[in-house]
Amino acid sequence: MLKQAKLGALQIARGLGITQYLQESSWRRERLLILCYHGISLEDEHEWNSSMFFTPDNLRRRLQILKETGCNVLPLREAVDRLYSGTLPPRSVVITFDDGTYDFYARAWPILREFGYPVTLYLTTFYTEYNRPVFDIMCSYLLWKGRAQGTLDWPEVTGSPVLLDRDGQNRATDAIKAYAQSKRLSAREKDALMATLAEKVGIDYEEICRKRLLTLITPDEARQMVAEGLDIQLHTHRHRVYRNMAPFFRELNDNRQRISALTLADPQHFCYPGGYYLPEFPAILHAYGITSATTCQPGLCDKSRDPLLLPRLVDTMSLTELEFRSWISGVCSLLPHRRYEPATGQLLEEPENRTAPDEQSTIEASVVMQS
Repeated sequence: MLKQAKLGALQIARGLGITQYLQESSWRRERLLILCYHGISLEDEHEWNSSMFFTPDNLRRRLQILKETGCNVLPLREAVDRLYSGTLPPRSVVITFDDGTYDFYARAWPILREFGYPVTLYLTTFYTEYNRPVFDIMCSYLLWKGRAQGTLDWPEVTGSPVLLDRDGQNRATDAIKAYAQSKRLSAREKDALMATLAEKVGIDYEEICRKRLLTLITPDEARQMVAEGLDIQLHTHRHRVYRNMAPFFRELNDNRQRISALTLADPQHFCYPGGYYLPEFPAILHAYGITSATTCQPGLCDKSRDPLLLPRLVDTMSLTELEFRSWISGVCSLLPHRRYEPATGQLLEEPENRTAPDEQSTIEASVVMQS
């Protein structure tokens, strides 16, 4: 109901010329739209999770709209500087991708280069080194992919058999993650757990691994894209955050050291993993020397915004072209919209003992990449 009412209001605004007026206004010129994307499907990922994955054709159409509307697509660092100095060009936009899955390299990057648009990749780095599928999201994907199996019978992990409808998939995912955490499985042990899950639901896990579905880019792929113009910034090493400054700093250091090795530059911009942040986080990031930090809360940035709490539009397959164009103009930012509900799996209250990367606990190596 809210969606239809909103679309109706946007149609009226467009018909009355309000959309075009705002798009060309000084009000819009003082504001920055930061777009957020996660993955571009290699196969059927958008059917599994349309809030995280676009098809390549849909991404290309979005970029074509930016071109048609005369948007000035700026590098993140330049855009942030110009936002606060009041020198933004008309219809300023920044394109960001989170996490760094292989599909960014294989699908998104070639399309972005076609248009010549700058892009920032907020890279979480643990799974670039341990280059196997990301445990949390692969667990969910396998259960969806194998739903035709009907039920999951895995008593040592889920207890009783689980019906693989949508609710059952969610329950099974939670049970498998809880099992991995209770056993404090290493990254390699969790990968073996996923191979067992795949076998139980009739999926060829090694074929999925060969195709690199839900797997991050390698350091060599990152270096190649950096040489071609990609900007890589901070997203934590293990896709997690802490309330306390010392472990939060450690997490940022681990991420920064690896990104600096890839880019030969010092990353100074940050994205909250899963869009999750607490009131104390900006002070921690300020003390660390972060220049800007982006959330997943929808909105346009203006100079009154805390640079460590910048809003972004998380673009999804469910967002219509009318809505996307209305975000470019700024009309959508003036209408009521649902607040983004961040995942909470990124927050750890206390640091665990440090161990070698392939022996890290399930919490240490866990990456919850949700929109």
